[in-house]
Amino acid sequence: MGTASPEGWGTGFTGSIPELLAELYTRVSFAIDKLDVFDEYAKYFHEKTEAILRTYDLSREQEYLLLDFTEKLIMCMDKTFLQAEAKLRKLWIALDNNTVNICPPLHGKKGLYIQPLGEEWHVHASRTDDDDWRFFLPIYRISEKATFPDILNLSGKHLQHLQSGWRASDELDDDGAAAMGTTQGWQVFAWSAVRFGAMRIYLAGLLLNMYGATIKWNLSSLVWKQQWRGKEGKKQAQKFADRHLLGLLTWYLGDGDGGIDSISFKICIGNKKVTKPKEIVPQILKAAYRIGYGQYLDILDFQKWKVFKQLAVLEQHPVRAELKGYTFWLTFSRTQYSYKIHARTALKDPAEAERLAKSIAEIGIHTIIYTWKDYYILQINTREILKLVEQYKEWRRAIKALARKQNLQPKTPTLRRLLELAENPPLALQ
Repeated sequence: MGTASPEGWGTGFTGSIPELLAELYTRVSFAIDKLDVFDEYAKYFHEKTEAILRTYDLSREQEYLLLDFTEKLIMCMDKTFLQAEAKLRKLWIALDNNTVNICPPLHGKKGLYIQPLGEEWHVHASRTDDDDWRFFLPIYRISEKATFPDILNLSGKHLQHLQSGWRASDELDDDGAAAMGTTQGWQVFAWSAVRFGAMRIYLAGLLLNMYGATIKWNLSSLVWKQQWRGKEGKKQAQKFADRHLLGLLTWYLGDGDGGIDSISFKICIGNKKVTKPKEIVPQILKAAYRIGYGQYLDILDFQKWKVFKQLAVLEQHPVRAELKGYTFWLTFSRTQYSYKIHARTALKDPAEAERLAKSIAEIGIHTIIYTWKDYYILQINTREILKLVEQYKEWRRAIKALARKQNLQPKTPTLRRLLELAENPPLALQ
């Protein structure tokens, strides 16, 4: 087996090679067992296309374009399936036989390449911000040209506001063209509705997750130029989107998060999460429904939109747990690649917050403090919550209640351990 060179260890990779290959082997096995993910995407695209046709009074040309757009998505998946299945099986055999090369990636990318001996393709392994594995299997030469019709007939101003939020988050600058990369079927339709017209559809590859695989789509407009070019343009789009309700909506849809128990929702600026008060959610929803984009998102029917709408509900019956005489409320949030549980308590006095953080640190629990309105929020993150669950019965009960409320699934190793301790704690902890 090949080994990582010294340069490989300087590319952001942490952990041992055996751990890396064992995790990849598990995920490849899951992906092979769940190749029906292609059928699930196809079913979603067909169902939402039919729902759009039923809901909107489209012209014959618009109907044809929408049906053709969906058919091109399906054609990309049909072409990809055989290539993906063959690569996954070859990779599984190579991992099983210990016949893979491991080397640093090209072009300054972080992580490592894992390549079956004798093959020209690879899997790119890297770490996420949450220190979980990310494995990407590229797919080559799969693309189609299609046109998404102008379904919503939005004004230029409203389009600009929605586009700014997408650019503030996930939208790309593809050599001057507006483009989107996503693994979410709903996002293909949600973004295309505000960047309608001719575009090139690429099926870029598969992300090998804990629970199977997801398809990575790249959409590049042939008619919309990227009005916010490069890194500076992205910053300008963020400033613009931050001033408009519709911009905040699509910014949240792109890279935001917020569990339904949260006091706020979050959007990304660079590598930082910035909180926005939950009180503005009703205003955002009103703006979205006023122009018809909210109704369109209802048709697409996806979890992130449902969670956002639930943020507008004032009474959430939060899950709580006590620590050091203070009450913490527990929340759950999910993003495209991560699942997080947080515990928070709100304090008016910064000195009191610092004292509590120091007291909690004495039992080996790390906390962070941030401000929200007039409060100092003391937050405990997922891995630290695991330590509390290992120590305190009350915290195990709280995680059990949160799991039932949010229908938590063991999507990550930390979540899996939390759920195991909550449901079936060892005798020593009972």
